[in-house]
Amino acid sequence: MVIKNLKIVLEDRIIDNGYLIFENGLIKEIGNGDFFGDAIDGEGNIAMPGFIDIHIHGSAGIDFMDAKEEEYKIVAESLYQEGVTTFMATTLTSDRDSLAEVCKRVNKVKKDIPSLGGIHFEGPYINAKYKGAQNEKYIRNPDIKEFDELQKLSGNNIRYITLAPENEGALEFIEHVTKNGVTVSAGHSDATFEQVMLAINKGLTNTTHTHNAMSPHHHRKPGIVTAAFYFDELYTEFICDTIHVCPNSLATSYKIIGPERFVMITDALRAKNSDMETFQLFGLDCVKRDGAAYLTTGPLAGSLLTMDQGLRNMYHITGASLIDLAKISSRNATKALHFDDRGVIEVGKLADIVLLDNTLHVVATYKEGKKVR
Repeated sequence: MVIKNLKIVLEDRIIDNGYLIFENGLIKEIGNGDFFGDAIDGEGNIAMPGFIDIHIHGSAGIDFMDAKEEEYKIVAESLYQEGVTTFMATTLTSDRDSLAEVCKRVNKVKKDIPSLGGIHFEGPYINAKYKGAQNEKYIRNPDIKEFDELQKLSGNNIRYITLAPENEGALEFIEHVTKNGVTVSAGHSDATFEQVMLAINKGLTNTTHTHNAMSPHHHRKPGIVTAAFYFDELYTEFICDTIHVCPNSLATSYKIIGPERFVMITDALRAKNSDMETFQLFGLDCVKRDGAAYLTTGPLAGSLLTMDQGLRNMYHITGASLIDLAKISSRNATKALHFDDRGVIEVGKLADIVLLDNTLHVVATYKEGKKVR
């Protein structure tokens, strides 16, 4: 397959008029200039790496905590509409049996859903002080034995874990799982700057929905937010809906952290891309209100953000270049989770591409060279 007449966003430059050739699901050639032959006309649209959402709980009325096997494909197809070519099925703090069921389902369906990158365990090893919309009765300390059993059930598809690094046993747990290829992130945590530093020494590399549900920046008691600003080792998730983090805070954080470590996520719940107004989040009642999802008791529960809207938000808030927007929406996530085969338009990488018009709205999505939107 050949797509011509494209503005192609590479990692270090932009080709204003180029073409892409796909073969066997990979990018075979990146050309500069006109292509004389049979080709799809890209009509001058922007070609960027497909978006990667490493923190999403559901879409189209479906939540990964109770999704049936056949429903994973429905979620994947809904995410193609917003340009997402890889996503992590994100869980909630819950009992072992519920997590085991998610692991078994992902193990079964992953081979048939190419955009399913694996599992993100958000909890249960978090701090109740910053539980957010997580169910406190299931919070517990890190358990290496439990993780190993769940990882086996998942077929080694648990790729990402959010935890509180200050909890008892957390440092040993971080060291164990990172040695086995799992990325660990600090979130729902009251960790101090010093505790984050100790966790980095054991393998911690990320912060989860930075600013939300974590110890804040304080000039005498610095917490995770300060550490996210300071440590170059940390990739930093941000929910870019302008609700979870206001525009001025997004702009400030982006200016400090820069485009090499900033990771855009949605943290979206099942009500995204659906008509439902009320729903449950693993036993907790939620309602849509003012562009986000809230617990009926008041607190923010999660977002309804799409990745393409997040991209537009970050462009308007920061004025980031297309090259840097590609980093925060795709490339940095691949670096954080060690997906070496995607996240950049480069020969030999997966042909995961999103085409955008000049207002950054999705025109088409290609997954492994096949048009899926």
